[in-house]
Amino acid sequence: MTDPAKSKPKLQTFGDAFAARKVIAQAIDYAGGTHEIAHVHHRAQLVYATSGIVRAITPLGLWMLTPGNALLIGSQIEHELHMVGQVSMRTLYIEPASLAPQKQECRVIPVGELLRATILGLFDAGADEAGESRAALIVPLILRLLQDSEDGAPAARLPLPANARLRNICESLIAQPASSDTLERWAERVGASSRTIARLFRQETGMSFGQWREQLRLAEAMSRLSIGHAASQVAQDLGYADARTFTVMFKRAFGSTPQQFRQQFPDSPAD
Repeated sequence: MTDPAKSKPKLQTFGDAFAARKVIAQAIDYAGGTHEIAHVHHRAQLVYATSGIVRAITPLGLWMLTPGNALLIGSQIEHELHMVGQVSMRTLYIEPASLAPQKQECRVIPVGELLRATILGLFDAGADEAGESRAALIVPLILRLLQDSEDGAPAARLPLPANARLRNICESLIAQPASSDTLERWAERVGASSRTIARLFRQETGMSFGQWREQLRLAEAMSRLSIGHAASQVAQDLGYADARTFTVMFKRAFGSTPQQFRQQFPDSPAD
């Protein structure tokens, strides 16, 4: 996780050979559990996984990318990436001047059929003259689709606090979302009163401690369901009393049951 006390994150660059390109495409396959440490780019980065789940963490938030969504990370935004399950990433590094300024550090982009086809088409273009000509046609379309896309999946973002004590609590819960320890116990661990921690949680995240933990569990549930985990197992793994309680909470948050949510992902096996 990002530690504000650490030295500046590593700056990743691409060399003079790619400097003239508006978009640089990179395909990477990751094993489950792989972690890209905190780093920044001069370019904006579009993170898109054709399989698996990517969890992105910035100083201000945690973003869960379920299938069908990409994350546009702004230029110079510190971020780290965590892979949930086997991940096939198709990422684009975009010259900042080619994009309109973003209101937030990151933006979730729904990946429809056309955007998906153009992203994958860029990787199929090849490095020869014909491939370069094809890429020259695809890149402006990708940039236009990103420009015109609506913001998607607001529930995919979970705000993270800057306060070191709160950050410690949040990072522990991200590692163990099933934890049911009380606010009082967490406050004792970080050396503060429960009243102080409760006040800071609302001040820095806009949520109570209980609301923040529930949103974390639901975000984690979305990622696990989308890669094929059974709803009953997800409920158990995330600390819900039973599958029915989990279903009620999930439907209240997202308007569909866990089973209905899983049907969006045809590769997920039935329960």
